[in-house]
Amino acid sequence: MEQLSRRERKKLETRQRLMETALRLFSERGYEATTVKDIATAADVAKGTFFNYFETKEAVLPAIAARRVEQLEEALRPDLGAPDSPVARIKLALHLIAESRLCQKQLAERLFAAMMRRQEIDVGHALRDLLAGQVRQAQAAGEIRSDLEATYLAGLIHALFFQRLVMWHRGDRPVPFRESLETSVDLLMDGAAGPNWPRAW
Repeated sequence: MEQLSRRERKKLETRQRLMETALRLFSERGYEATTVKDIATAADVAKGTFFNYFETKEAVLPAIAARRVEQLEEALRPDLGAPDSPVARIKLALHLIAESRLCQKQLAERLFAAMMRRQEIDVGHALRDLLAGQVRQAQAAGEIRSDLEATYLAGLIHALFFQRLVMWHRGDRPVPFRESLETSVDLLMDGAAGPNWPRAW
């Protein structure tokens, strides 16, 4: 793997600092109330520096989401402490997404709108690809039926997660979101169970 130069590392660090600062301010102050100047000041860079990395404030959200998918890939590595069971890793992935500030109602709506307007679908595809990889590993381990198309099942899991999130934000809250998500995923996974399903838990 080619090593980054000092200049490239500095640029990457600045970009990541801007993203993390923006996410924190959006969460604390609200998206509308946070300006580009606020983000730049809190990140200790000039306002013009922000525009070296992002065209608009809106462009930050898809970039943050893409970064979160990259971090999720790391979090699902068994050699770094993730569960050995691929099905358990799928559930872990969904829990980690649910805990993200990007799933707060206002930010989730803003992110979706930004992706639609900018036609940035790579983030959604990246997440489905990540889930599909875990499904394939679960099929190899006998935790999920091998006759199911991994990409299709990953799409169902992806859609189920966001359906439950939307319902939660709309006030359908008979139980905590994580519990509601867990129950829904368990029902889906039960229908996809492979021969080694009992040993997955």
